[in-house]
Amino acid sequence: MRRLFAPAFAWRVQGVRSLLRLAGRAAIWRTTHDPPLVRLPVLLGLCLVTAATRIALQFPAAGPSYGFNLYGLNAVVAWIALELAVAALFVRPDGRVTALSAMFVLSIIADIVTSGIRLGLPLLAPDAAERVPWTSPIAGTAIFALAVGWWIGAMACVLGSLEPRSRFRVLSRAGTMWVALFAANALLPHAPVFVPPDFDARNANWWEVAYAYYREKNAASASAEATQLEKAQPKLLNAEVARLAPPRKGTTNVYALGIAGWAEQDVFIKELDGGLQAIGGVLPIKDRTVRLINNPATLANVPLATPQNFAAAVHAIGQIMDKDQDVLVLFMTSHGEKSGFALQAPGRMLELTPWEVASVLNNAGIKNRVVIVSACFSGIFVPPLANDSTIVMTAADATHTSFGCAPEREWTYFGDAFFRQSLHPGADFPSAFQHARVLIEGWELMDHDPPSNPQAHFGPALVAKLAPFFAAPRSPGGADPAR
Repeated sequence: MRRLFAPAFAWRVQGVRSLLRLAGRAAIWRTTHDPPLVRLPVLLGLCLVTAATRIALQFPAAGPSYGFNLYGLNAVVAWIALELAVAALFVRPDGRVTALSAMFVLSIIADIVTSGIRLGLPLLAPDAAERVPWTSPIAGTAIFALAVGWWIGAMACVLGSLEPRSRFRVLSRAGTMWVALFAANALLPHAPVFVPPDFDARNANWWEVAYAYYREKNAASASAEATQLEKAQPKLLNAEVARLAPPRKGTTNVYALGIAGWAEQDVFIKELDGGLQAIGGVLPIKDRTVRLINNPATLANVPLATPQNFAAAVHAIGQIMDKDQDVLVLFMTSHGEKSGFALQAPGRMLELTPWEVASVLNNAGIKNRVVIVSACFSGIFVPPLANDSTIVMTAADATHTSFGCAPEREWTYFGDAFFRQSLHPGADFPSAFQHARVLIEGWELMDHDPPSNPQAHFGPALVAKLAPFFAAPRSPGGADPAR
């Protein structure tokens, strides 16, 4: 067996020696006459050696507090594969394996020499290293230019040894090969294997540089737009409040404040408009409604749903209404968290907590209020708001999610069950809520969803106050039956 493999092994050793001689002479810009060709196993072995060399040279450069990056291994393999693919286009098939092998030998030489200078000089001659501005842009550019010139000349010698041509044609082909390799590597995301503590991807990764540039540019643009939008809020809110009809004396006026809090899903603005329409079918809120909406389609003409605008809107409505006699209906629809009602305003995430809502309503002196919250975990709004003159209805309890907020839907489960299928003339809030609760339980059972467990509190004083509105059908003109 040894006799069978000995000739093949000797041939490969001789091939590696001839390759090293070819690359060594090319490194000092000398050609080699009629060099022996090597086979694919030599090239594959050099690929492994190149990868190992590049990984090993990164370790001392990263320092003792390095972080290991698995994606760096992928990057090393991708670089080598890309270099093989690109460089192969510039070499004739009969000498391709030998030329690519020599290219990797030259790459190993260049990596070791440049890393040795960068890492060894401060150790061997610290005073000289301090005097040489290695980190200055001019020095870096000069070193890079020297390395590029050396590599092009060396590869020209490799190509000239394998394919004798005029010196100019060989040199131009080597230069074109370098440009192609540089472009290919620039397009490939770079990642080190050993990451130093102060590593900034924007300094080593062309993709990160571009991404950071456009991210900063977009952030600046978004900041300017947000500033303009913020400046427009008082005007938009004043215009919304100015459209409110004046109160009628001697009767109960009902005002509505609607909030659609999540900008990225249209289901909430659809539910807001549908819910206000349903409320208008049982209570006289026509021309007495203010909307706060987070949605790209309404940025120019409707104030945003933010805590500041909510407080300002409640204060403005409170200045108009008779706080002891009139009623405010607050309808809020969005996503929810266990801490509050989510507000996705442009460029920021906000929320309204139950205690904020209660505080704003109390500070405005609004005594009679109906609060409807269509959101996950919205049961947290019941305890802070519940009293004899307040009705609170929520889509879920304090520990469960509600359902139906998919982008393609017109309603959430709660909005569909309560506003579309339960709230109508002749059905007061308690009966409509109970009917909606039964519907939701059935839908959740069919969908195998955990129960959302909608919650409600019906203040007896406000239930009695609103009873006349539900006792008789609303007239087409919206006349108030409560006098």
